[in-house]
Amino acid sequence: MRTWHQLRQSIGFTEADEARLRATWPVLAEHIHPIIDRFYERIEGDEVDKHVLEDEAQVARLKVSLRQWLSEMLQGPWDEAYHERRLRIGRVHVRVGLPHASMFMAMNGIRSDLLDLLSEAGERGEAEAAELVATAQAIARITDLELAIMTGTYMRTHEHRELRSLQELIIQNLPVTVLVLDRKGRVTSGTVPPALPVEEGQTLSLTEYLDPLMVAAGDLESQAQHALDADRELTIPRFSVVQDDEERIYRASFVPLQHKHAHVLLHLEELTDVIQAEQRLQQAESLARVGSLSANLAHEIRNPLTAISSTLQVLARSLPEDDRRRPIMEKVQEQVLRMDRLVTDLLGYARPVQSTLERVDARELAREALEQSGVRATLVCQPGTLVLADRQQAVQILVNLLQNARDATAGEGEVVVRCGPGGVIEVVDDGPGVPDEVLDRLFDPFVTTKMRGTGLGLAISRKLARVMGGDLEHLTAEEGRGLGASGACFRLTLTSAGVGVRAS
Repeated sequence: MRTWHQLRQSIGFTEADEARLRATWPVLAEHIHPIIDRFYERIEGDEVDKHVLEDEAQVARLKVSLRQWLSEMLQGPWDEAYHERRLRIGRVHVRVGLPHASMFMAMNGIRSDLLDLLSEAGERGEAEAAELVATAQAIARITDLELAIMTGTYMRTHEHRELRSLQELIIQNLPVTVLVLDRKGRVTSGTVPPALPVEEGQTLSLTEYLDPLMVAAGDLESQAQHALDADRELTIPRFSVVQDDEERIYRASFVPLQHKHAHVLLHLEELTDVIQAEQRLQQAESLARVGSLSANLAHEIRNPLTAISSTLQVLARSLPEDDRRRPIMEKVQEQVLRMDRLVTDLLGYARPVQSTLERVDARELAREALEQSGVRATLVCQPGTLVLADRQQAVQILVNLLQNARDATAGEGEVVVRCGPGGVIEVVDDGPGVPDEVLDRLFDPFVTTKMRGTGLGLAISRKLARVMGGDLEHLTAEEGRGLGASGACFRLTLTSAGVGVRAS
């Protein structure tokens, strides 16, 4: 920012100009009130500017201030104090919300009015005319100085306010809370608003400023005092508090400061999401280890099961038809087969899967699944709808959904398969639907509503769907009713590959 001396030099405002302005003031002062009235008439008639005027009482006060401003501008003294007063005017213009361009228009109006008054003195001699021109130039220079000071301050103040607004926005959206405490442990400033209303300059205790439950759970007030007394940084790694029926976990750090209004900085960070993410990662790693172990275990179990099954078949065939041991052998054989299915599903779930995608007609996938599953269902498909899928994996998913629908309806209800629009294939039934207690865990391993189910069918199906770049989901009861399903409704979503030739 230029100094007052530099501004005067750049505009050419001299001591001679000062003398001319002082000499002109007695003449202009008699006509200053009409200038002031016209100034506020222009503001009141401008749709952009008139919002800064509140009522007649304010206008009356502003007219007094404007007369004082004109008196100083035309009488001086034009010193550093004068410069500082003009700086404050620019800051006020920002505070009241006056548009930047309005200052130029207002100054132009005042300058024009002053020059008009100056020229109304009638005929003059040559010397008087020259002096009149010099005085007009002095008025032009002082108004230019006024405008330079006020607009410069206006722009700097406006930019500073915008920067402060941005800083406040950043602070308000920080994922942490920072509070500044005085020597008595009271909050003097913070990045979050207090829990209780507070007047300007008033300080609150931590219990008044924050959630009292949080303060008590972390013993924050005594820890802040301890950090202040010991003059060293102190950290509470973790403490938990129940808020809105949920457990929230926080970390608190206290940092001593050396400032008139700040003696301790309290840094509060919520760790709930981080800890939950760590727990999910640990759980995923544990599941991966269990999955690897399960796959190895299933592989080792399969060979003895195959031998046991073969031996049972030989023994059963060697017994007479009426041998009382034969039914027992058949029950054992049934359980061995059930264990074999479980091992097969477990291997299918644990084994890494890759897909070979191709353009396939969704209706063909549905028909093939119906043939393999042996389930009687109504097929409602848009012909020629193509999807990108691994044929074998897509059919496996649909077979599982169809068999689940058949089991849910005890083989007597209605099952419908819908293909389209896009890459959507839905299997719906009119059975009892999925029980509420398993809805959230429906696609988890070993979750089943069947007496003899392994609980891996839906987990494997979703895994296969996602490997193909799609998904498998269970629709809510309301969504299912919208599709005409009174029971369960599952939706397989695959990548649409456009529309092929219409099937016959």
